[in-house]
Amino acid sequence: MRRRVLAIALVILAAVIFCCGCTGTQTTTQGTVQENVIGVLLPLSGDIAESGEASRVALEVAAGDINDYYASIGSDYRVRLHIEDTKADPTVALEMLKKLDAQGIKMVIGPGSSAELDAIRTYADEHGIIIVSILSTAPSLAIPGDNVFRFVPPDTYQADATASLFELDGTAAIVPISRGDIWGDELRNLTATAFEARNGTVYDGVRYMPGSEDYAGMVADLDVQIGQAVAVHGKERVGVYAVTFNEIVPIMTAAAETENLTTVRWYGCDGNGLLNSLATTGDTARFAARTNFTAPAIGNAELDPRSEVVYQKIRDRLGREPDGYSMASYDALWVVTLVGLQTDSPNIAALKAALMETAMWYSCALSEAAEPDPAGDRSTAHYCFLSVEVDGDGYRWVPVAQYDIWDAGRAPDFERINA
Repeated sequence: MRRRVLAIALVILAAVIFCCGCTGTQTTTQGTVQENVIGVLLPLSGDIAESGEASRVALEVAAGDINDYYASIGSDYRVRLHIEDTKADPTVALEMLKKLDAQGIKMVIGPGSSAELDAIRTYADEHGIIIVSILSTAPSLAIPGDNVFRFVPPDTYQADATASLFELDGTAAIVPISRGDIWGDELRNLTATAFEARNGTVYDGVRYMPGSEDYAGMVADLDVQIGQAVAVHGKERVGVYAVTFNEIVPIMTAAAETENLTTVRWYGCDGNGLLNSLATTGDTARFAARTNFTAPAIGNAELDPRSEVVYQKIRDRLGREPDGYSMASYDALWVVTLVGLQTDSPNIAALKAALMETAMWYSCALSEAAEPDPAGDRSTAHYCFLSVEVDGDGYRWVPVAQYDIWDAGRAPDFERINA
């Protein structure tokens, strides 16, 4: 009964204010403010800087909402973010985590990619640091008992959703081009397995290493494989599957000059699905529209009223459409803050238990409650697939399909939008 009452109280608290470490004090003109300092590791530069920047803004919006609420009830508690740039580099991510640890910060939101998370996970476990991830999705990092909690679902769901879309589109064969790291390899292989289970054909494709600068050769190889696939299946039933971050831009630029890559449909992943460069003017947007480029974005096609309020706040401050990861970032700070309301114990087991409990019941901006699985990952998954279409003199993302699974073990629902 006590557990149920606490859960209800937390949900009410979060709902009241549109949602929502190291503890120190700071003297202000109003008296002594009790600060809850939350460490943040984000890729503010590098391959996924757009997502990193959106998450930073979302966290700042959440911090403002939290502190406004504290002020409204006369509380002397405040939350403060200590943000470090990981540059999307695993080595830098570990250096920045050690920097936060040296300052006594034991609750950290971030970092960015799964490769970064993989680089810091062991250190976090060994030094009693809780990591709340809002961007990592590699399934191999779903490890029960570690100090990592992920507010986004693992890519097993995205792989199934994407393979389902291939099947719905009548695609018989795909040729992947994928980033050669833990995230890219796992998503590419999971999607291939899911598509082959639906009797689809997957060609070897092309694998490139992070940091590559010249994509001409690998795109030429991709063009040859697409030509081979078209000869067997026909161009209407062949697609390119791009598992990339912002490398999609130079890849598409090179692909526009090839013989075969402009004639087939292109699919993407949530790593490239909401890049501004694919939905504005210019050669990349033109290529994306020409090839009916379609990619998933984490979250629902339609937001509920409470989520819409949060979304608008983030969009106004960011100056563009936020992604689902930024909404998860907003949620993450609220949950971490609510954990601080449940326990002031420095005991890592108590903090982890409080985080699991709070995430189970907290009503999210991203969707419904996060409902972590035994590994601490979100067990619900929602993806909106969007295509790039011409919009007057520019281009825009248009939702075309929705994939939902409300909790692990349930059959997913996949439907077309405006079909």
